[in-house]
Amino acid sequence: MPSPVSARRVGEWALRVISLALLVVILMRAWTPSSRSRHIENAGQGNIAASLPRWSLAAPAQVHLALDSVLTRDQRDWLAAIERAGTNLTWNSAHITPLALTLTQMPDPSGVYELSVSAPRDSVVVVRDAVGVLDSVKAGGDGIRVEIPGTTNRAGVSVGGSHAWASAADTAVLKRLLVEGTASWETKFTIAALAERGWKVDAVTHVAPGVDVSEGGPVAPDTSRYAAIIAVDSTASLVSRGASAFVRSGGGLITLHDASTVGPTGATSVVLEHRPDGDVRASRVGAGRVIRVGYKDLWRQRMSGDDSVSDPVAAHRAWLARAVATVAYAPRVAVATDSVSDPAPLADMVDRLGARSGSPDAASPMRSEVPSSVLFGILLASLLLELASRRLRGAK
Repeated sequence: MPSPVSARRVGEWALRVISLALLVVILMRAWTPSSRSRHIENAGQGNIAASLPRWSLAAPAQVHLALDSVLTRDQRDWLAAIERAGTNLTWNSAHITPLALTLTQMPDPSGVYELSVSAPRDSVVVVRDAVGVLDSVKAGGDGIRVEIPGTTNRAGVSVGGSHAWASAADTAVLKRLLVEGTASWETKFTIAALAERGWKVDAVTHVAPGVDVSEGGPVAPDTSRYAAIIAVDSTASLVSRGASAFVRSGGGLITLHDASTVGPTGATSVVLEHRPDGDVRASRVGAGRVIRVGYKDLWRQRMSGDDSVSDPVAAHRAWLARAVATVAYAPRVAVATDSVSDPAPLADMVDRLGARSGSPDAASPMRSEVPSSVLFGILLASLLLELASRRLRGAK
């Protein structure tokens, strides 16, 4: 059995080892200082802006955000930088509506843009441009698609507290149109409607056998000159001769009721519009598209007495313009996007900050750490105990 003196010496050595170990830990912490606090910070939507500078100077170990809406793009960038610096970031929200949109300039000289929005079914989507609110639309299962005037190349939508903005990434290079048909009301008003819309139209009007009236210098269809060609009736020989090669190389063909046999037809077609007097069908041939309008006397829309149509002339013009925009060959030129463009804010926030989580503890449990002040207190106690033990047994 060891003597009391030997047991005391073993205890003293144990206290000395503990003291040395604690001293090493404290020195390591001193040589690798950390400005990061060891507690979880919780922030709501209202105090995030004020907290960001503080978190940048003294990064906490973990931050949990309780959000009511998507963070601004600047806040997302700032938080992503803080997270890359070592802070564990989590967030949660039960109120954010997912939104995504694209803005595309249509092949239309009036400058119309097409806005496509993905939003939850039955949500009310408020559409706006840089000037103000344009309209509100109830979203269906496939979202919404609206045409907006080309006052600016930027548009946005809002659903509840969620907002998204998009800028057109490119612009369409518009070419001319070629229209051919007999001297009829259909030919006359087709040319008039497209010219009124702003299109530059080359036209061939067959007045009598061997007698034609030309406008604008019409030539054989080619995508270097024309965006689309329109056959009003079966007399459109110039259109018919070059239609197949033109469409296969990317051009667009529209045939009205009496020109259903002009030009190529794709293997399959889809119905774009249906009325009691016929259908509008579209098909793809090669790189181009073909629209066949089955309505007889389309020009009569211009003379409509329907009280639900406030401006029949404008309605006829817009209908033809949409048909042309659907098939037109219009090369795209990239443009610089607006600095405020934020087309899918929730998706961007998830990409930058991670998916939402239920709570900070469940998302990433933190490891507790003994403060250096406690370690220093234990070190002093160990040294004092060893010194007292040595003095009691008479050692130096």
